[in-house]
Amino acid sequence: MKKKLLKKCKGNVVLFEVFEEEIGKTKIKRDVVKFPRTVGILPLIGKDKIVLIRQFRFPINKEIWEIPAGKLDRGEKPEIGAKRELKEETGYEAKELKKIGEFYLSPGYSTEYMYLFLARGLKKGEQSLDRGEKIEEVKIFSRKEVLKMVKTRKIVDAKTILALFFSGLT
Repeated sequence: MKKKLLKKCKGNVVLFEVFEEEIGKTKIKRDVVKFPRTVGILPLIGKDKIVLIRQFRFPINKEIWEIPAGKLDRGEKPEIGAKRELKEETGYEAKELKKIGEFYLSPGYSTEYMYLFLARGLKKGEQSLDRGEKIEEVKIFSRKEVLKMVKTRKIVDAKTILALFFSGLT
């Protein structure tokens, strides 16, 4: 299997590449989005209260409910990045952070790899959003409400659904 880089374009966060791959006598173009490692955090208050954020997502042109998440800084350990992202996006700090899963988000075209954490022992503080980041709402839901939101497609974000699954809250 031979591959050749045809194009390369650098964005704010990602690197977009187009390759030509030769499989037998067939040439196929492949798009690859090179993305930093990421973290997602499922903040849990008590046994069944879940903190979610509502934010506008430009690629799909709408607001969605999801868990706090973000990219890791170069060389940053996933646990440190998870604590940072939780504080930035919700204002909460976690006494306990437990890794519950890790996976590629869309390996058909992206290198994005996510570490999922369950955050407990939350203490409320002030948000400290990144420049250009806007969280519309931070809200506490019951486990039952969140599961209903998944079933009724009010939560359509894969990392959030996977976090619920990996945490055992489903």
